[in-house]
Amino acid sequence: MSIDARVKKIATGLSAREAADAFVRAEDEGPASLPPHMRDKAAEFEATVEAMFLMAAVDDEVSAEELAQLAASVDAFASLPTAPAGVRRVDVTAMLSKLNEKLAADGWSRRLALVAERLRDRESRAFAFRLAAGVAFVDDHVAHAEAAALEAMASALKIDADESQEILYDVREALFS
Repeated sequence: MSIDARVKKIATGLSAREAADAFVRAEDEGPASLPPHMRDKAAEFEATVEAMFLMAAVDDEVSAEELAQLAASVDAFASLPTAPAGVRRVDVTAMLSKLNEKLAADGWSRRLALVAERLRDRESRAFAFRLAAGVAFVDDHVAHAEAAALEAMASALKIDADESQEILYDVREALFS
């Protein structure tokens, strides 16, 4: 099962379309032009994408193929393919390329801390963790580095051990049942 199909499956009933639209507006008009609640949504969207990206990058390398798969995943969870004609969509490839540059400059742990800062409420942190877990399961198992990354991510996002295990169980069930 491809990563975008997996993300669609685990994000069923959830859409980041409004947040993606806020992100595009922030990119086009500048964050200061948005009301505070839209700035928060734009920041949450970017942080959620970065959480997914960091999970893919845990092995210190993100290939062009992985970037393409992540781009498809972002389109899938944000309901972006249904954007009305004339509405600019998120340039996911460019976004992921920027995230790759930031990762190279700052390192994985620093980027994770910045993700956690932008995810302000429990729901957004759990959603980002859920989608990052979906990325970890992309090859049907979780390697040691990915398991450690999931643990670090749960800690940074202030998701306790019981809740993180419940989310991981739900993701596994959604993907493999």
